[in-house]
Amino acid sequence: MPGYDEEEAFPYKTIGTDEAKQMIEAGARVIDVRQLDEWKRGHIAGATLLPIDGIYSFGKALKEQYLPAGEAVIFVCASGQRSASASEIALVVGLDNVYNLANGMNGWMMRRYPVER
Repeated sequence: MPGYDEEEAFPYKTIGTDEAKQMIEAGARVIDVRQLDEWKRGHIAGATLLPIDGIYSFGKALKEQYLPAGEAVIFVCASGQRSASASEIALVVGLDNVYNLANGMNGWMMRRYPVER
């Protein structure tokens, strides 16, 4: 494909569990896009619950968080699929330092990293 650029396809960065933990310890914001019942089973301390129910409602809810454009924001779901969609929506609403946690909470729990309930 002429002019195809990998960066253009994925303007957010996908990160692994260990990198995410380091970023969170350094102050990155975490937005959990799972549903409330999933959240109650365990989430990353300090995360904000913002379920992704639809593109427009999620985009609106995200805008209402009034996050600074350059702030590091990590999106988390169970396995990395919904958070990938959330990352794309985040870019559309104007965030530009966006990360998707590759293996989601599944990866986080497998590493036995701390969770809140």
